[in-house]
Amino acid sequence: MAQKRGFLNHIRPRGVSEKAMSFGYTFCLGGVSFLAFVVLGFTGILLMFHYLPGEKSGYASVTTLASVIPFGGLIRDLHFWAGQVMVISVSLHMVRVVKTKSYRPPKEWNWLVGMSLLVLTLVLDFTGYLLRGSQESGAAAAVAVHILTLLPGIGRPLAQMFLGGASAANSSTLMVYVWHCVALPFLALWLQMFHFWKIRKDGGVRPL
Repeated sequence: MAQKRGFLNHIRPRGVSEKAMSFGYTFCLGGVSFLAFVVLGFTGILLMFHYLPGEKSGYASVTTLASVIPFGGLIRDLHFWAGQVMVISVSLHMVRVVKTKSYRPPKEWNWLVGMSLLVLTLVLDFTGYLLRGSQESGAAAAVAVHILTLLPGIGRPLAQMFLGGASAANSSTLMVYVWHCVALPFLALWLQMFHFWKIRKDGGVRPL
């Protein structure tokens, strides 16, 4: 029970320093990133009702969403732009952390969590691009598979595990769909919750 109260107190402390609330220090980049993630989750769930992964069904689903489903094009655009906003805001957030030296102890572990979230954001953006099922995304999938297979020993198993046989003809695989819609978002959400808690536990965002 004590641990639970401690967690809640760090997430929602009684007081927050004035410096921690300064817009000029943080530019609210972490908050913008999380807001973009929430928009991505909400619009992504709506898109899942009409999207079918597959060599032919992937691209057909995107076309149907854009031209047939009511507000489908708007929802897809919101999902796309929220993804780009998140990529930019997370990247700028990491630059801000480096500039303010917020990666120093005792915040070095949270810095690693932040780097993991940056990588996850980029992977989520890339897998979302693959789910378009277009010729361009197929070419990107083929390049990704080729790069992974260059890794000695584990390259081919990794390509199969993460991309599921994606190729220039079929980038919209069920494997990519599951990673993009289920596994990676839940991992990103868990890391974000831990990230926020660790920020509070380490004393907020004020300079060390």
